Amino acid sequence: MNELVNSTTTKLAKRDGNFEDMVLSMQKEIEELKGELMIYKVTLSNGMLSSRSTDEKHGGNAIGTWEEFQRELKK
Repeated sequence: MNELVNSTTTKLAKRDGNFEDMVLSMQKEIEELKGELMIYKVTLSNGMLSSRSTDEKHGGNAIGTWEEFQRELKK
């Protein structure tokens, strides 16, 4: 009986260790993805600011609302 308990305990400890490794790996990947997302957001924001600025310099109107965006898209 002790052998069965010890075997089960060993198996559970191994699974627990594997689970912890998976969680740490996922946390690391999530942090990397958050960093990439931040870069994309900044890049997109800079592109939008640049495009609005260029549009305004050429006498156009900057798109400020969802409705304006939809109208421009339909054109």
